[in-house]
Amino acid sequence: MNLIIKFLQTFIFVVLLAYTSFAQIDLVKAKETYKEVLSLYPNMLTDHFLDPEKANFIHFGLRYPGAANLNVVNAIFICDSNLITTIEEKMIHEAVAIYHFTDSCLMIVDYDTSIYDTTVIKLKQCNNFNGMLPVPNFEFCLKLPLPIEFYKKATIYVLGAERGKFLDENLLWSKGVKLSYEWKNGYTKGVVISGNIVVYWLEVW
Repeated sequence: MNLIIKFLQTFIFVVLLAYTSFAQIDLVKAKETYKEVLSLYPNMLTDHFLDPEKANFIHFGLRYPGAANLNVVNAIFICDSNLITTIEEKMIHEAVAIYHFTDSCLMIVDYDTSIYDTTVIKLKQCNNFNGMLPVPNFEFCLKLPLPIEFYKKATIYVLGAERGKFLDENLLWSKGVKLSYEWKNGYTKGVVISGNIVVYWLEVW
């Protein structure tokens, strides 16, 4: 895992450059933007996200509510061992479902993309969602140079997932997410932990 962390740290500035479109990294501005975007969503959807002052950003993907009708917020941090322990203990207590990338299949929110079917790891959509809760397609992870060990060791903690409209209808994705009709609209939020890497997500459709 130390090798993974060193490998990822090499890409910190590259990834941030890609998402801020600035010639130089302004980490203070990045943190301000992160907090600003989170504040635009209902607190119940974003209260699990980590304070960016507590750990090192690797990546963030932020969409303002209604931007292209894709309401997706994600962030990846490298945390020290004490913080990891604290987060893990909280996740175990608060999770409503626990999955793994290595599960035979998952209930995946699918915006008609196939990137999650990659040579790194193949995530399979379940045919029967009975008793399951939705998770992202983790496209944002698969676009990054995360090694296979990250996925093999990761635990996916779903902290909340409900059916219904949690933003104004004009802000919601209207093209379907390849789930059952009951999940035509809804949200999923949660955390992935693998070693010292922590991934936070929110998706509202």
